Amino acid sequence: MSAPYGFGVSQEDERTEAVALGLPGGRVLSIAGAGDMALSLLALGADEVVAVDVAIPQLYLAELKLAAVLGLDREDAIRFLGFMPAEPDQRQRWLATLLGQLPVPARDFWRAHDSAVQGGPIWAGRYERYLAGLRTMLWPIAGRHLQELCECRTLGQQQALFSRHFDRPLLRAVFRLAFAPRLYGDRGVDPRGLQHHDPRRPLGLQFFDRFRAMCVASPARENPLLQLHLRGRVPGPDFVPEYLTERGTERLRRRAPAITFVHASIEDLLDSVAPGRFDRFHLSNITDWLPAAECDRLFERIAEKAARPARLVWRYLHARPPIPQSCSRVIHVDEGMACSLALRDRFPFYGIVPAEIPA
Repeated sequence: MSAPYGFGVSQEDERTEAVALGLPGGRVLSIAGAGDMALSLLALGADEVVAVDVAIPQLYLAELKLAAVLGLDREDAIRFLGFMPAEPDQRQRWLATLLGQLPVPARDFWRAHDSAVQGGPIWAGRYERYLAGLRTMLWPIAGRHLQELCECRTLGQQQALFSRHFDRPLLRAVFRLAFAPRLYGDRGVDPRGLQHHDPRRPLGLQFFDRFRAMCVASPARENPLLQLHLRGRVPGPDFVPEYLTERGTERLRRRAPAITFVHASIEDLLDSVAPGRFDRFHLSNITDWLPAAECDRLFERIAEKAARPARLVWRYLHARPPIPQSCSRVIHVDEGMACSLALRDRFPFYGIVPAEIPA
């Protein structure tokens, strides 16, 4: 059965993005993706979030995540979504209680795809299904050591364990095979997301280097993205994205009317709004997905439509696109902040670029 959406979990660290955007405060235009970032940015203090995506199933997933926070106990929401274990039948019962809270199109979608919740909706994404297969492949080779890594209490322990058990030719070979563009681009991700990959360097080796950084650069026990990738679950309800924490859940329940989901391209949405509508822009890794000319047009639209002052942040996997000359005097990348955020980023698979538009 084909995956109902591309991604079940947002692959960014909401803490670094919140710093880059200068939260709390601000009217945020956000790429919706899997929804975790948009929900977490609101929970971290954005005044308003408009989450936009061209892929409408991703919006339905984001709406389901919001409904879970609003309609279930916090730990039940965590288990329903798939961050922690639950029985498939229990997830179906939780879904039945949430359907009435969803907008009609999302309700119809989840009725038609109710089987996607049995293992947790976050695991029904195309990428997550591929990741689960890779984890199954790795477990006989390194499962015990993956578990040990997740339980390390210091970065020194993580670095020593990775050097001793993971930095080996066999694991590099697994990565080269699993992330070969023909295989990964067929089964793990839409090939458009690989269009900027430099073919002179094997994608699998690039991913192995990013995997090493993720495993050794931040405390493993406190990193929900690392735990999900290595174990397929988080260790407890305190190790979750911000919108599912006790504080984040309370804020989201109180401020849910301040988030809106829009089915459109970000370029079309910017064309439709008045100048000054937004002063924060969370762009995820959209530059990986757009041809260079479209990236330029996106930055030009932001420069034209953003309130002054404004903050931007985006990610990139393959190549960092330059700010087009046409708006280079308006959008200024903060290189110092980029270096600072990279040191604390819990998901360094992607580079991070903070920028500002001065008053």
